[in-house]
Amino acid sequence: MEDNKARLMRKGEVLFMASSPSAPRLSASLCPHCGGECEPQLITLTLRRSQYGFAVVRNVPADVCNNCGESQFAVTTTCQMLSALHSNRTPDDVALIPIYDFGTVRA
Repeated sequence: MEDNKARLMRKGEVLFMASSPSAPRLSASLCPHCGGECEPQLITLTLRRSQYGFAVVRNVPADVCNNCGESQFAVTTTCQMLSALHSNRTPDDVALIPIYDFGTVRA
């Protein structure tokens, strides 16, 4: 029997918050890591798209902890992000990203 409280799932370095659709949404959620208060914000994420590629996703709705900075996402937000990353949709913008190898950096 599943608990009505939010379930947490870890996917890489991003924490996703899954809750039942009938569960009431409180105005401020609590951080599962430190217990701090979370506020809704629009954030920018860098996600691995393939072995050699990354994608930047801007304006992602998230609940962000005021204490530790941990971000939580609704299941619908997570599904939309993953769908966009795995589709052939043309990106809204493209940028070149410089890559530095710390092993070759000289002072």
